[in-house]
Amino acid sequence: MYLYAILLVLFLIVSVLLIAFILMQQGKGASMGASFGAGASNTLFGSAGSADFFVKSTWILGALEFILAIILGYMTSHRTSENTDDFTNIEQPAIVKTEMSDAVDSAKAQASEAVDAVKENTAAAVDAVKEQTLEAADAAKEQVSEAVDAAGEQTVAVLDSAKEQLSAVADAAKEQTSAAVSAAKEQVSAVSDAVKEQTGAAVDAAKAAADDAKAAVSEAKDSAKDTAKEAVNSVNEAVKQAESTVVNTKDTN
Repeated sequence: MYLYAILLVLFLIVSVLLIAFILMQQGKGASMGASFGAGASNTLFGSAGSADFFVKSTWILGALEFILAIILGYMTSHRTSENTDDFTNIEQPAIVKTEMSDAVDSAKAQASEAVDAVKENTAAAVDAVKEQTLEAADAAKEQVSEAVDAAGEQTVAVLDSAKEQLSAVADAAKEQTSAAVSAAKEQVSAVSDAVKEQTGAAVDAAKAAADDAKAAVSEAKDSAKDTAKEAVNSVNEAVKQAESTVVNTKDTN
């Protein structure tokens, strides 16, 4: 009798604890929201330790409640058969029967109330889990949307910075190209001037050499003329001497 009452009280305590642990747990959606930073550091055991503790405790309490329910059911059926077998010939007073009937009715009422409370608490827990899941899903959507917007803004900023850098590089390249072209033009102009000067000097030298050659040719012509005149004069004189010699010879004969 006392063992049955103790087990019944223990069964009720385990039921209340199981309901409490179920209500204290968070759904999968809430854990998803906690993974984005929504209150993970405010839990008693951390973001992962509390979930493991509540899950293990729920499993243990559920197993105890299941075992106690089987034991109480077995004891209830066994007690009923023993009472009918052992006390069939004993006349129980009306007061004892009334107290037992009242106790049974009270236990039934308490069990019914406990079942109703479990159902209500379970429904409330399911509704709370649904609400938390929806809230976590909405929070996750907002965070994802904010992350997408931030990524878009960062991408635009990076593109703008890249455009500015490319523009600066293009301007620097243009300036360097213009400077190189100007330097090349100056070098070409200097080379051209040097070539012109050298060409002018060569032309002047050629002209001077031509003048010198002309003067030498003129001098050679003059000397050749003088030499020819002298040769002609010497020939004339030789002819005159020959003629005088012939005349003298004729006279002598």
